[in-house]
This record gives sequence, C-alpha cells and structure tokens, in this order.
Amino acid sequence: MALEITEKDHGVTDGVSRRSVLKSIGLAAAGASLGGTYYFTDVGSADDPLEYDIEEVSTACWIGKQDCTMRAKVVNDRVVQLKPDPNDEVIDGLCPKGVSTVADLYDPYRIKQPLKRVSGEKGEVGEFEPISWEQAAEEIGEELGPMLEDDPRRVHFQIGRVKGAEWHMDGWVAALEEAYDEGINVRGHGNVCATGNKMALSRMGAGFSSPEPDFHNTEFFLNWGWNATQAGGPHLCNTTYSREMSEGYENGMDVAVLDPQRRGSGQWCDEWMPIEPGTDLAFFLAFNHVLLEEEYIDEWFLRNTTNAPCLVYTEGDNEGEVVRAADVDEIDADSEDPLESDAAILWTEGEVVYDEEAEELTTHEETLPDDPHDPTAVGTAALRVDDDLEVDGDEVRPAFELFEENMAEYDPEWASEITDLPAGQIRRVAEKWGEEARIGSTTTVEINGERQQVPYRPVSMSLYHVSQQELGPTAMQAGMMPLFLVGAVETVGSSRSGYVNAPDPSHREHVRERAFDPEESLTWEPDAPDLEGTYFHPDANGSYAKVPHVLNNPDEYNLPHDPEDMAVVVCYANPLAGAPNRDRSREGYSQYGTVIAVDPQMSDTAAYTADYVLPTTTVDKFENAKDGMSNTHYTSSTRTAPIPQLWECRDEGEIFKDLAAELDAGDEYVDYVNDAFELEGEDAFDDVDELTVEECLDRSPRYGEEYREGPQSEERPLDERYWVLMPESDNLDEDIHRTEYSPFGFKWQFYLESFELLGENVREGFEDEYGDDADEQFPYIQDITGFAQWREPTMWNSPDEYDLTLFDYKQIEHKQSRTAQNPLLNELAPNNYIRMNSRDAAEIGVSDGDRVVVESHNAVTGDTYELEGDLMVLEGIKPGTIAIPYGNDTHTQHPNVKALDEGANPNDLFDSTEGYCSWSADQSFHIRVKVEPAGGDGE
Repeated sequence: MALEITEKDHGVTDGVSRRSVLKSIGLAAAGASLGGTYYFTDVGSADDPLEYDIEEVSTACWIGKQDCTMRAKVVNDRVVQLKPDPNDEVIDGLCPKGVSTVADLYDPYRIKQPLKRVSGEKGEVGEFEPISWEQAAEEIGEELGPMLEDDPRRVHFQIGRVKGAEWHMDGWVAALEEAYDEGINVRGHGNVCATGNKMALSRMGAGFSSPEPDFHNTEFFLNWGWNATQAGGPHLCNTTYSREMSEGYENGMDVAVLDPQRRGSGQWCDEWMPIEPGTDLAFFLAFNHVLLEEEYIDEWFLRNTTNAPCLVYTEGDNEGEVVRAADVDEIDADSEDPLESDAAILWTEGEVVYDEEAEELTTHEETLPDDPHDPTAVGTAALRVDDDLEVDGDEVRPAFELFEENMAEYDPEWASEITDLPAGQIRRVAEKWGEEARIGSTTTVEINGERQQVPYRPVSMSLYHVSQQELGPTAMQAGMMPLFLVGAVETVGSSRSGYVNAPDPSHREHVRERAFDPEESLTWEPDAPDLEGTYFHPDANGSYAKVPHVLNNPDEYNLPHDPEDMAVVVCYANPLAGAPNRDRSREGYSQYGTVIAVDPQMSDTAAYTADYVLPTTTVDKFENAKDGMSNTHYTSSTRTAPIPQLWECRDEGEIFKDLAAELDAGDEYVDYVNDAFELEGEDAFDDVDELTVEECLDRSPRYGEEYREGPQSEERPLDERYWVLMPESDNLDEDIHRTEYSPFGFKWQFYLESFELLGENVREGFEDEYGDDADEQFPYIQDITGFAQWREPTMWNSPDEYDLTLFDYKQIEHKQSRTAQNPLLNELAPNNYIRMNSRDAAEIGVSDGDRVVVESHNAVTGDTYELEGDLMVLEGIKPGTIAIPYGNDTHTQHPNVKALDEGANPNDLFDSTEGYCSWSADQSFHIRVKVEPAGGDGE
C-alpha cells in the first residue's frame, strides 16, 4: 500500500519530501558525472591545487546470487563508481542492483554503531541508543550464554542470501555447537526463494539444484514461469542469462513460455502459454501423458540410468517398496540396505528387474551394458511386462508401468479445464518437445585429446521462483519427467544441474531414514519453529515463511520452549518484509525473548523486533571468495573492501568472532576458520584476538593476492558441464559408484520410492494424531508420493467473490527485501503497480492509473487482508489474474525511501498457514483476491 508522504518539518530528521530526495539524488548524480568530484569539492587556489588519488579496486557485488565481479573507482578513499570487471569471462555487465550499491555505502541513514532498544514494545518501532561493540558483545553473551548452557535449541540463526557462510552460518554455529552441543536452529531464505524445485530435484537426482539450460546447444527451450530477460536464472544474474538466451535464440532456438504474464519474454517467445497460476502440475501431467502416448521414450536413459525398470510391490506388507534381491529366492546376489552407505543411497545394488532377454528376474546391474558410457548400448531390463509377476505371492510391476498407469487420466483435455490452456496447445508443445529431443541421436566431443560419443538431446527447461506455490515441489516432480522420458538430462543440449560436486548422497539420506525407519526418525516434537524433520515437515529446508505462524502457536506445534525463552540472530535477512503476511510475521518475531539483527540498515525486522542492532558492512566488506559460473566459464575472485571501512561498522567475520569469544567459543571459532580457509602452519591463527577477516584473506591461498587483484577466469571443462562426461572419481570416496554402473554416478529416481513410503508414514501419523480430516487441516501431506498426482489448490476453496488469482514476480531493480532500502533503486522503480488484464478492468469499472483496493482471502482460516495501490492495465497478462511485484513498501524507517516509495507490497496479501505452503514448507505466492475501485464506487 502507498505510504503517506509529508513535507519536511524543520528540526525533524525523518520527514523528507519526495522533491527534496530527488533533488539530493540529482546533485549526487551530477557530481558523479564529473568523475565523482562533487563529493570532494574544496576551496583551493592556483598555488595550492586540489589533488586526487584515483585507483580501481577489484571486489564483487554483495546483493545477487552470481556475486558479479566489480571494479570500484576510488577517489581519495571514496567510491564514486561501480562497474563490471572487464576481465571476468562470466558476467555481461552489472544490473541496476549492483551499480546502485554505492548508495548503500554512503547512505546517511546507514547504522553507524551498535544500537540497543531502550523503549517501545516488541512489534512497535522501538527507540534505540548507541552502545559500544564491547557492551553489545558482553550483553548479548549474557543473554545467549545461559540459553546455550540450558539447551542450544533455544538459540536460532537466520540468514538471508547466504554469503560468507564461513563466518556465521557455518563458522559461528559450528563453534557454538562444539562448545555447547548440537541443536542450534539454522534457517535460510530458500523457502521464499527457490528451494521448492531444488528439494524435488535433489530427491530425483543427487544435487541440490535447479535445471539449467545448455543455451549453446538447445534447440527447444521451455521457460517455465521465469522472467526471461530481467530475472536471471539458476546460478546466474540477469545479464549473463539474458545474453546466453538471446544468443541461443539468434542461433535458431525455439522458446515456449509457460507463465500467466508475458513480461520480459517479448520477442524471445515463439509460444506463450498464459497458464492459470497454481496449475503448473496439471500442465506437466498432461505433457507427460502426450509423451507416453506418442512413444517419445529414451530407452537408453530409462533402462540404463534410472529405476524405471525396477520392480515395485503393488500389494502386501511391502507395498510401495522396490523389490530387492534378498526378497527373491532364485536370485543369487546381495541386496544393499538402502540405509547402509553412501553407495547404497546413490546406486542401491540388488534392486530387481525383469530381464526381457533372459526372461527372468535378476538384479538391475546384471542387465546393464558393459560400458555405461556407450550411448548406443541399451540394457535388457524391461520397462513393461506382459505377464503377471509375483514375489512371495505379492504382485510386482515395473515402475515405468505404474507411471504410465498414473498418467493415463491426465490427458490434455483434462488439463485444459484446469490450466485454462487450449488442449491443442498443450499437445502441440509436448509433441514438439518429443520431436526436438532427437531421441537416439548422439554427438561427438573431444576431452583431453580423446573423442567421445555422447547422447544429444537438444531440449531444455529452466525455472526458479515459480516453484513457490502450494503444489510447487510436486509440479517440479512432474516437470522433471519430460526431461527423464526423452533423456534430456545432463548431456549436450539438455538441462543440467550445473554443480560439479554431485553426486551427493546427503540430499537423499535423511529421506530414506524417515521412509524406512520412521519410528527412529519421525517425531511430533520439533527442535525449532521451522519444524524440519518432524511429521509436520519431514523433508524441508527451514520454513522461513511459516516460522512466524509457528511462533504464534507454539503449543499447537509442540515447540520445546516458549518463544519468549528463545533468541534469534537475524543476519542480512528481513523476514518482516521478505516473508508473506507481514502482520503475522511481526507478531511472530515479537514473541522472541531476544532478537539480534546484523544489518547495515534499520530494517523492518530490526525496527520492530530487535533488541540489538549490529551494523555490518556493504561495499566496504571483506568476506570471502566469489565463484561465478556461466555455460562456458568459471570466474574466481575475492570480495574485498575497496576503501577503509566506514564509521564503526564491522564485517560479519569480526562481529561473529567477538560473539564467539564472549560465549567462550573463541578457540573453536579459530579452529573452524583455519580449516575453512585452509590455513596451516605459520599461516594458521593461534588465538581469536589475533584473527581478523582481512588478515585471513591475505593468508589464505584460496583468497590471496592473485584473487585480490582481479578475477581469474578459466574455461569450464566439458566434463564439468555435462555429468554424462564425468571421469572416474579422484575426489570422492571409493565406495561411491561414479561410473561403474552409470555415467552420472548414481541412479536417477524415476520412481521416488522413499517419498512413497515417507508419505504413507506421514499420513498414518497424521490420521492417528488428528483423525480422518487431517488432510483438510494439513493438505500438503497428500502430495508426498512416489509419482506426482493432481489435487486442487487449497486457495480454490475461497468464496466465489474472490474471483482473481494474485501472483507476484521479480523486477530487475529489486532482490526481495535486500534492495528495498536503496533510494536509487526506489527512484528507478518507485511504484509496484497492480497489473490486470483490460477485460477484467472493464468488468470492475476501472482504468489504467486508477486507485484500487485488493482484498485477499485465506481459504483455511477465513482471514482477509487488504492493500491499496495504482492499477496498470495491459494485455500481456492472463485474464482472471493480477500481478504485483515484490520489493517496495517495506514499512522502512528510512526517510528517503519513505519519500520515494509509492508501491504496494504483495506480502500484505499472501499468507503462510497450511494450505499456502508445500510439503517442503516452501511458501506459496498465490492467493485468491477480489479487486474494487478505491472508494468502492468505480469513479
């Protein structure tokens, strides 16, 4: 909602008019255009001319996910310009966010020394007084020390975009847990970002990642719910992603966009599919139906590298489990316990298939070609079996057969009713995908002078925040199947995860434990309000958005301590602005007995809930290495401070070093830092008092002089671009089957056995605890299944008067709440317009630029929420929907931003209760709303 702006009252520091702010920005811009001399103008004479010491310093952006390298132009210890480093082979310029951070550096309202709340109830804007760092550390130590001694679960740590984890999320937490005990709750921001798709994919694959298109070789690209030219992509900020995509398009790549808003697709889109928000799952179920119907099936990939041919019990005590050799008397082979080892998690030996050549049951390994890298050699494990198969009297069937049966009802005509897309369009795009995949084709690549033949599958997909919907992880589960079915995974032309440290069994290990041994690993007693690992959310990644709801209802979720007996350190995060339902978030964080905000600005979280605010650095930051990656290159550099650090602000490393020392964990902190930065012998720190972040970077071989001078770029080897080319492992344990059975190092989970069993365990537990209507109270428990299945989104239960679906989207100028207090970015994007199709606007009786009221409805609780804003009418958005970008109106205490910010914030309308989060606790950014003219009369 728009903020009220008042004219400046002389003598009051926070009443700033928009006009005065624009004037000050204009003066600053004028000075910057003269080489930045406006900041340093002095009176001189011909006999005493002004002197300027000008240099360029290499550093890196601290806002976005790509950590773009930058050159800071420094004049007399003042940064006057930030620009892209020309030696970086990964980046293609800087976006507005990176360039604008010079405003964060010299912001007059930046916190300059530690602050302590002296008055004001939690939940209200407090009054703070400056204190020394010594006093802050001592008092925080006195607060946290007894909690840690009593139960480390009473102390929580929350981070925004994870940067410099060695100093805080890993280092400080690890030191405290070594000194006290394990149990500190650590949560990131991923549940309002992109972990929904990463959670699903890491269970199907073996890396916590998102699909990344091979733009240099893709011929058909499906861009799923992602702003093609303004939002970047997995691992990449928008400049690099946009350049790679446009190059692919110019080289003939076709692009289909699945998104209710056309946004930046523009000329880069051959096919626009304006889908009903929240129905992506239905689209992909139908997509898979068409691929199966038209027989677009890559048998090499499915038989050789996935569990698609593995037999699954369909009845009996073992229903849902994969058959293992120990179950079959006729098979003379060992079965690995799925819980025993990393190797068992990645490739479980002894899983049983039907060998259609030998016409008998045998282990999957026995049916594989001698050379797993040969893209023309197909194994003999059957995907379909004509005869009935039994093991100990119980029916068993190939997972692939079960998948076909599961997909049979989901035809395009069915999906059309749900997605509001024409059935013919769904079928056309799916058939194009299957045709363009060129199943069976190969290409030849050269690695270290040797030529190697590999599969060529030139179709790919990319997505990111689109998974943040109630059915998001399940939609991802269904959305990966088109890649699996045609073999377009981790090979030339296809989608890749992009990480080189996979396969990683850790992403599957805990799921298997809770699937196969629920009595030991599932509980109703959470350690913390993120509920991770409990029946409530047995497979989650820290429920950032749901935490306030849990804090407001501690008894319902069986928290081990009352919130007032707990503390949280919030580092570079602003949950009161970045998470949905800001009233609920404010109430929730106000329950904490102690809140410590580590932030350069007086964020919403700091102003309303913090007891202590510890000012950290912005561009004047020493931190750690920056590792960038594009389709073709790696770049490494170090994030260093281009100028002496300002005021009494400190790097996070310095802040958490002092807090560790105050909590008698200084020795443990030093040991961790020495290990994390590879410091040995004389380079290692002996004492916490000796440790500084800058000195640590100087001593570390990984962060030292070479990387401080500028980025070091190198070409990305082909065997690190495509997992199908992975060499024999030199850096992983010998018991991990890197290439013995699969060129990918593991077996892709076509059928999620662990999820099927986990879901059964969870639903049984909920039925015992909550009764027969458990799935009405906790609808997401229906979605933990071996194959993705459709159900209607909870929001559809709202009354008919809430006839529009709200979704949010990303602007190039903002990065969730991290950029909201930057006045330059608020000048570039001052108003978050409420976007609506012209047909809907006509029905409501409003026009472009009108003031409207939007009211949302929580279909579970009946609660309603309201905001007011300015309307933008356009054709490039699906009728029946409205869109509001995030980033504006953060209830900030920053007077300049208050004056500039005219936008609405959709987080006032979203909610975070059950029904608006997924099984992985990922937040849904969809809700049903109604829109009326402001004043209610349409005039």
